[in-house]
Amino acid sequence: MSSELERRLETMLAEAPEPDPGAGEEALHRALRALHPVAAPRRGFRATVLVFAAVVVLLVIAAGSLAGAGALHVSVGTKSKPKARPAARQLLLPQGANGIAAIVDGRLSVVTRDGFRLQGLRASAAALSPHALYIAVGIGRSLVAMAPDGRLVWSHPAGGRVVAIAWAPDGLQIAYIVRVGHRFVLHTIDGNERRGTDKVVDTSVRPVVPSWRADSLALAYVGGGGKAVVYDLGHTRHSVFGASAAVTSVAFAPAGTTLAIGTLGSAVVHGKTVATGDIEALGWRQDNRLEVAVEMGVKPALVATFNGSGRPLNGFRVPGRVIRVTGGFVVTRRTDRLVAGWRRPNAGTILRLKPAASVRALEIG
Repeated sequence: MSSELERRLETMLAEAPEPDPGAGEEALHRALRALHPVAAPRRGFRATVLVFAAVVVLLVIAAGSLAGAGALHVSVGTKSKPKARPAARQLLLPQGANGIAAIVDGRLSVVTRDGFRLQGLRASAAALSPHALYIAVGIGRSLVAMAPDGRLVWSHPAGGRVVAIAWAPDGLQIAYIVRVGHRFVLHTIDGNERRGTDKVVDTSVRPVVPSWRADSLALAYVGGGGKAVVYDLGHTRHSVFGASAAVTSVAFAPAGTTLAIGTLGSAVVHGKTVATGDIEALGWRQDNRLEVAVEMGVKPALVATFNGSGRPLNGFRVPGRVIRVTGGFVVTRRTDRLVAGWRRPNAGTILRLKPAASVRALEIG
């Protein structure tokens, strides 16, 4: 069953069916049902030859579009027994999380609380939907959405390599950045990939993961000039925030409209600098408190906590280098492993790495 699912995934990535333009959520269910295998009726030797020829054509198309994609392994719960893999490549779900996705050395690993596990798919970017119900992945020159059971939901031609993805809080839209030549272009698309919903927001941006506002009606990103920009979807209006042209990260609070901006030397909230130094990462907890990881020439790094208005509350030191702060999780890298904490700096190893391994994307939902 596992090898059959892998073959179907690879084929469907190349030839994903178009969803019904007006079907909304029902499109997801129809797409999933369409992937269930159906026994072919007996139609004689001629029908068998035609079917065989069609399969060969599909396999050739899939091979061309997925060249270099590498090994893929998918398992769901206890239905299929995964192949044994070295412990160094096993991604573990942190306690209290719905799901986790990481791209290490160009290979995607995903684990969800429902038992979905995917390992080994070559990818350039990935993002979990709210509650880790779906995952959007950049594969080749396409943006692909996969369902909780590992099946393909849709595949959209992106026109280039997808380098960053962000799923809106309401789950209805996806923002993604594509490299086109020497430029990076920001798009939005309907979460169900309905026809005609892909829109270009900005033709010159930085390859920084965008951030959605809590109401899913606005999107923050880093413009081509290095400044923070907020795009209002309802009024199709762009507004530049802050004076710095060296923005490295943007993060909307999980409630309200507060935007935190990280630069090369500071973290800013409501136009006020709340932290200075080498900002390694920043992110919001679910209680609307901001956490900023600052490396100020002393180790271990300091993770400072602020309320929604930017007033400092407390802080704690964490060993290793902080690479991600999200939803209360602080993820640090320590030589050969990644460690995640749920409002605590030492809640367990989530991934063992080779010392020189590169972590391109990491998301905990």
